[in-house]
Amino acid sequence: MRYDLFPAEGTFYKANLHSHTVISDGKLTPEEMRDLYRDHGYSILAITDHEIMMDHTDLSEPGFLMINGYEIYLRERFDAGRIAKNCHINLIAKTPTELRQIAVDPKYLKYTDKNGIKIEDIPRVGEICDRHYCTRDINAIIRTATENGYLVSYNHPSWSLETIEEFGKYEGMYAMEIVNYGSSLEGFPADDSWAYDQMLRLGKNIWCLANDDNHNKFPVGHPACDSFGGFNMIKARELTYEAVIEALEKGHFYASMGPEIYDMYIENNELHVSCSPAVSIAARMVGRAGIRGTAFAPVGETITEGVIPLQKNDTYIRVEITDVHGKKAFTHAYFLDGMVDA
Repeated sequence: MRYDLFPAEGTFYKANLHSHTVISDGKLTPEEMRDLYRDHGYSILAITDHEIMMDHTDLSEPGFLMINGYEIYLRERFDAGRIAKNCHINLIAKTPTELRQIAVDPKYLKYTDKNGIKIEDIPRVGEICDRHYCTRDINAIIRTATENGYLVSYNHPSWSLETIEEFGKYEGMYAMEIVNYGSSLEGFPADDSWAYDQMLRLGKNIWCLANDDNHNKFPVGHPACDSFGGFNMIKARELTYEAVIEALEKGHFYASMGPEIYDMYIENNELHVSCSPAVSIAARMVGRAGIRGTAFAPVGETITEGVIPLQKNDTYIRVEITDVHGKKAFTHAYFLDGMVDA
């Protein structure tokens, strides 16, 4: 039997789901950001300014969709500077009319004054509160956001200086960033696959995203420009708010720094992958697969297809594609229940 890991119907749309504008600490206006990403081949952009939720759907155009969201954070200590642990999470509104903020706390609202916003006028769920960097408060925010119309994802584990002792206790997120391009430009790892694997080994069925987290302090073409380094390819039935959110909820997407994945399925205990030219196609699993888990291109050549044998005790697979530039694409984990019987 064949098990398609991407839906047969629909179109892949390129998306950045983590970005910042002049509304918080970015340098571009929302309109400038839309134009920039549209002109670079994207179809979807979520503006996720710090602690400010605004409706940007009026900027949508034929062929380009704006998604509403914002970034909320909790900080270990405000006097610890660069060594303070943080938890940053993205809240993506499941409907364009959901604009209420979660756990509004004045000490985190750095950008309300510049936008002429009075704290008491912020649409919110619950009362103004005093939130703290602890598992209890973080999980309460995730739970409240999920119950009130948001998709919640965990941002840049390495930049946050958190370990599995912290983020392994977070519950209820649909996804986490495996790539945060802005963080990689600041000296952090190009990808956080280490953190994603640890979550999977804890049994958390969570998906992975690649985002820019761009602030655009440097122009396009500058080596420190933080746009266009991480993106998501979302396979949706159409380019509408409802269809894109549906695809995110169902895991119909993959994360990438460059390579593209065209098709992926399991049949007769084998994983079949077709992709853009790559030097390797690897299936990461719960244990040690050895050489079995990777299809390699001959030295000096590339491949566009790979077939990898699977075993029932692999438990899950997630695919990594690596191109000639060392850039990678990542699928989220697919748990193999019922798909492999050998």
